[in-house]
Amino acid sequence: WLQANKSDPRHDRCTYRIHLQGRFSGKTLDQVVPLDLERMKDDLHREGKAAATIKHCLVLVRQLFNKAIAWELWEGRNPVSAIKLPKLNNERQRFLTVEEAERLMAELEKRSPQTRNIAFLSLYTGLRAGEIFGLKWHDVDSKNGIIHVTGKGGGQEKVYMTDSVKRLFDQIGEGNPDDPVFKVRGGGKEHIKEVSKAFFKAVESAGLNEGIVDPLQKVTFHTLRHTFASWLALRGTPLFTIRELMRHKDIRMTMRYSHLIPDH
Repeated sequence: WLQANKSDPRHDRCTYRIHLQGRFSGKTLDQVVPLDLERMKDDLHREGKAAATIKHCLVLVRQLFNKAIAWELWEGRNPVSAIKLPKLNNERQRFLTVEEAERLMAELEKRSPQTRNIAFLSLYTGLRAGEIFGLKWHDVDSKNGIIHVTGKGGGQEKVYMTDSVKRLFDQIGEGNPDDPVFKVRGGGKEHIKEVSKAFFKAVESAGLNEGIVDPLQKVTFHTLRHTFASWLALRGTPLFTIRELMRHKDIRMTMRYSHLIPDH
């Protein structure tokens, strides 16, 4: 099911192999009880694992039991229902200034023009990395200034181009409709799977994370999407418009930018 229904099953497989297999692979479902999961949760916490990692482990176990129940392979209680999942504090406040963004783009241009184009697209549209990697030329409608993407929930969504984004696509040069917009090294029809190391090297060279210890304050690729929304807020863009452009399902996700537009 994982292979057929998730865009990138590697994350779940890796979590299982590292954190779950050694603990549970020899047990039948009725032998996995809430106390086992509490012990795992405590062990991972003492090992210094992030709350997000611990939560992902528990959610993965929950999914395994839910699938077994849905397929009528198991009759019983899901043991994860008795466990309190860790609360995540993953709200990023850091966004780039215009000067920092220009510095990052200049460093990326030296190392990898394609990575620079990918970063530029995220910065000026709010697209996520996975959405950009999955783009094909039939998704790009430069005439009407629209990019068609498969969103986080799997639905089809529209993203709007600025003039600078239109010029970017013109510079890249249109390919065959089914070709990826951004190709892996060597070409072909395979999609890029992860952010290039060139991005992180450029962040380091630009000094954007120098002296910063808090992981939530460090510049990552997702910072570009966060910067897109933050710049809109600083220019006085109404929250409803930001919500539509960011394609947030819940207005509470957009409210994190409200402090940047006190006049509204």
